[in-house]
Amino acid sequence: MEQRLQQAVSNKLKDIFQRDSQQEAPVVQSVSLFFWQNLIRWVHHIANVPAPFTIALSGPSGCGKSFIREKLVYELSKVSEVSAFTQDNYYRDFEADFPHLPLERFYDEIDFDDPAHIRFLYLGRDLERLRRQTLGHSIKIPRLRFGTPTRKPTILENDTELKVTPFVITEGIHAFYEASILPHYDFKIYVDVDEHTRRARWLERNRLENRGTTDNMWNTTVECLNNHLLPGRALADLVINNNVPREQVTQFLQDVVQALAAPLMAAQKEIA
Repeated sequence: MEQRLQQAVSNKLKDIFQRDSQQEAPVVQSVSLFFWQNLIRWVHHIANVPAPFTIALSGPSGCGKSFIREKLVYELSKVSEVSAFTQDNYYRDFEADFPHLPLERFYDEIDFDDPAHIRFLYLGRDLERLRRQTLGHSIKIPRLRFGTPTRKPTILENDTELKVTPFVITEGIHAFYEASILPHYDFKIYVDVDEHTRRARWLERNRLENRGTTDNMWNTTVECLNNHLLPGRALADLVINNNVPREQVTQFLQDVVQALAAPLMAAQKEIA
């Protein structure tokens, strides 16, 4: 039964990728050499393992990770419970750690894209707790209160309740940076976008959310991409191009989710 299911999912995904490759601008930029081998494990996990199937998204600030996360949540929620969180919640508490740095200098001096500012130990702990906790239960995680031009960023500890569901989506610029975190992910997606588009999206997001848009803040995202993110790009199971029209990306994600969710639906029918 499971072997037939694996073959069916594989055929479906190959068909999706083939149709995508015929587009003028495909969504798929690259697929891991181990993608099809990993598929056997993914199908088994989704159909049999009573623990969250974790999908992790990485990519530079402004690439569209939140958009992809929201679309994945929307599509997966049609067939299963799903939870999501951003790894921004695992930043250090800048307000507490830099009390003597004046606000007028703060955004010109702090490199928010430095991975040293991420509390990977806490992130790994919570990802492990997610996997060990019974489905339907919840864990408490921190929440980042974003800074504004008049306020430094702050971490609110144990502020958010995250439900343990069959699928969990997580995203962060440094999601693939720390080697000890990688085993907690089942499926890894890197979101690519050209620099002009990324800057426009970054500026618009920061303007709408009143986060500030100093030259230093933008320059650190560029340095981060070159120094920390591009090396981790090769770790992704799938690299997608977020320059293409959003409707095209949405349709692709819908098709992929339906294929990956097939083992879960088959297992539910078997139980029924």
